[in-house]
Amino acid sequence: DSPVPEIGRRGVGGPGHEAAPDPGVFWPSGPLRSASQREGPFRGGGRQAAASHPPKEALPALRVLGQVQNTYVAAEGPDGIYLIDQHAAHERVVFERVCSALASAQPDVQSLLEPVTVELDPEQEELLTRQRELVGRLGFLVEPFGGRAYLLRGVPGLLSNRDPGGALSDVLDSMAEGGGMESWEDRAAYSIACHTAIRAGKRLSQEEMSELTRQLEQCRQPNTCPHGRPTMVHLSSGQLEREFGRR
Repeated sequence: DSPVPEIGRRGVGGPGHEAAPDPGVFWPSGPLRSASQREGPFRGGGRQAAASHPPKEALPALRVLGQVQNTYVAAEGPDGIYLIDQHAAHERVVFERVCSALASAQPDVQSLLEPVTVELDPEQEELLTRQRELVGRLGFLVEPFGGRAYLLRGVPGLLSNRDPGGALSDVLDSMAEGGGMESWEDRAAYSIACHTAIRAGKRLSQEEMSELTRQLEQCRQPNTCPHGRPTMVHLSSGQLEREFGRR
């Protein structure tokens, strides 16, 4: 079976997504690695994140055609048309990037010009205490400041455009909820992806659509978001011919 779901005669359907404002640049920075280099951080160490994300069939090279309803990127492949869910696709891209950084112990940290004081609730403080090392590997530089107050000196680079204190609180809440992820590493990676992925309803430039598609092509599991929801659907050349009565 094809790893990319194909569109039936009823076309693309499903529930809609509410648009949300994007506070700034959302593309992951830094050069993308080749396939062999990308696999490196997932090998060795026995991390559950590596075992739970086996590589899937690679995507073909896609040529971006445009955007549909400010939610889907339309692209042409060797066999038909692909509609890419921009939010689900970007979640996958960010999730794999954070998983790779966690596995390599090389967090992308954005130091703050001035420390920020953040007050955590009891549940957030308990999670931070239990997962302090993991939160640090995400890129948060946190110090106790008395009571339930903490001094925040740095945040993950992907969250540099967010309110620092709010970003830490939101990530801790997402980690506590789990998001369906089993390992704490996956919970941490998904928490960042959840809060940085572009939203449905966000208008993208041609360059942004092409970059998102290129990054998705290089993912280990490009066909689903971290939850397993499809990132795209495929309308094959044969289906197009049948729909237009050519065969």
